[in-house]
Amino acid sequence: MSKAVSLQDRRPWLIAFLPAVFLFVFFGLPNAMLLSISFLKTEAQQLTGELTLDNYVFLFTEQTYLEALLRTFFVGVSVGILDVVLAFPLAYFLVRTNSRWRGLLIALALAPLLASVVVRTYGWYVILNRFGVANDVMLWLGVIEQRLTLMPSTGAIIIGLAHSLLPYAVLTLMGALGGINPSLEKAAMSLGASRFRCFVEVVLPLALPGLIGGFILSFSVAISAYATPAILGGPATQVMATAIYGFMTQLLDWSIGAAMAVVLIVSSLLLFYLAARAGARTASL
Repeated sequence: MSKAVSLQDRRPWLIAFLPAVFLFVFFGLPNAMLLSISFLKTEAQQLTGELTLDNYVFLFTEQTYLEALLRTFFVGVSVGILDVVLAFPLAYFLVRTNSRWRGLLIALALAPLLASVVVRTYGWYVILNRFGVANDVMLWLGVIEQRLTLMPSTGAIIIGLAHSLLPYAVLTLMGALGGINPSLEKAAMSLGASRFRCFVEVVLPLALPGLIGGFILSFSVAISAYATPAILGGPATQVMATAIYGFMTQLLDWSIGAAMAVVLIVSSLLLFYLAARAGARTASL
């Protein structure tokens, strides 16, 4: 009896053992190596055993890469906010609708996931380039007299990433809104609350953890994205991912590339922690 109880007590640990080993080998160790390399000096494209802080000093004093860091987080925050703002009404409609086409509507909302990020990004390239659809339409409408350079630019990167990551925000918010009992809204309106006040004081506070979750998910993927910034931003509009790729594969300066990766990981983890604390505090109210 005691052996059975003991085995049952250990079962959760046994179940978690293999995933923990997998994460340690393929996530923990590579990041530990990345951290150690960031404190080493590179000479003639070769790592040396000399410890130094020059890699981090270079990143925070070189204007080009400081701008890349700031641009990365500006893009991440912008994409996160844009996605939750666009996803909320869509997710609310999909959760509350009684249409027999609900399944089809959900499939259409998630349809962008069926195409690769590269394909979707090149779709925006066709739209936003100087001789693309956007310029053609604005010229036809008389909004502009000369073609505009819409890309490469930070705005183009934000648009491309927001489109690519919108389905993830929709899924996150659908889960949060699906847990809100519609009777709460009916009760609030039966007591005299307008539809707008019901939304602000009932639906929005209850959906706030889902909003924060959708923002974190969109933000985390956006700041680490490479393909979309490389295509829509190019070398003139670098973000951390494209800069890291350049250092690691073209300049072969692993030390600075690793330092940039560490700064990106630590900064994003700090923001995740603050957002998670805010979400937990909201959920406990």
